[in-house]
Amino acid sequence: MVFDNDEWDDRPKGSDFDPLDKISSSAGPLLRIIGILFAILIIFSVAFGSVFVSVGAGEVGVKFSQFGGVQADELGEGLHIVPPWVSVTKYSVQSQVYTMSSRTEEGELVGDDRIHTLTSEGLTLGLDISIRYRLISSDASAVHQQLGADYAEKIIRPTIKSVIREVVSGHTAMEVYGPKRDLVAAEMQADLENRLKEDGIIVEEVLLRKVELPERVAAAIEQKLQADQEAQRMIFVKEKEELEAERKMIEASGLANATIIRARGEAEALSILNKELKQNPDLIRYKYIEMLEGQDLQTMIVPSDQGLILDTSGSKSATK
Repeated sequence: MVFDNDEWDDRPKGSDFDPLDKISSSAGPLLRIIGILFAILIIFSVAFGSVFVSVGAGEVGVKFSQFGGVQADELGEGLHIVPPWVSVTKYSVQSQVYTMSSRTEEGELVGDDRIHTLTSEGLTLGLDISIRYRLISSDASAVHQQLGADYAEKIIRPTIKSVIREVVSGHTAMEVYGPKRDLVAAEMQADLENRLKEDGIIVEEVLLRKVELPERVAAAIEQKLQADQEAQRMIFVKEKEELEAERKMIEASGLANATIIRARGEAEALSILNKELKQNPDLIRYKYIEMLEGQDLQTMIVPSDQGLILDTSGSKSATK
């Protein structure tokens, strides 16, 4: 607001002029309106609840109007302002675990809460099961309207029991207890995913934590598993011995081939030598003398038809 000079000149002599007087008189109606609205807001908040709603991390808010029921648009994380006649129910969309166990206070219910089911051969198994799941945030309003906040007990628990019994009934005790255990758990997860996704729930993992068999059956299966392991071990030993025998055969064959090659070489050498001796008879005497070189001999006798006796000790040779 701007004050001209006339307003300053018209003020009484000797009195102090406060510009806030002018501001207060002009802003009064606006402040009164704001005060009235604030008072109405407080009254509605007391009557119907707070208009400020904070949705935490990993949560989604479902709105319920006193005039229209459950609303389809969910509230995301953060602070929101909603009309006083709208209430908000918060649901977690983080991963959660539903456990049914034989151990006291480990599962959702106190006491022995494991699932008892029949196999394809009619044996009764006790199963400890844990299901990891989460709520689909965009389906939270539908879950709230159809099932409510305790949807886990209303839909997840009975569905788990139904699916587990159906899957186990198609397998033998050996398959559930033995090496196909992970495949059975994967089949359970696939069936649970198909059923619970229609209710706004995603199944992330199925943990088949413990399989309890009748004592007699457990002992028989354990013996069979041990027998299978022993059979696998014997197969490994046999394969190892066969490989070792094959290696020795190859080695022996190599040695035999080497001996044959060496014998052939020696035979060829003798053949060549014989040919040379036939062509040059004096060669044998040369080889004989060559062989004696370096030996500590006093006298060397050569064939008598040569007419010589050689004294290797340094004396003169004598004629016959």
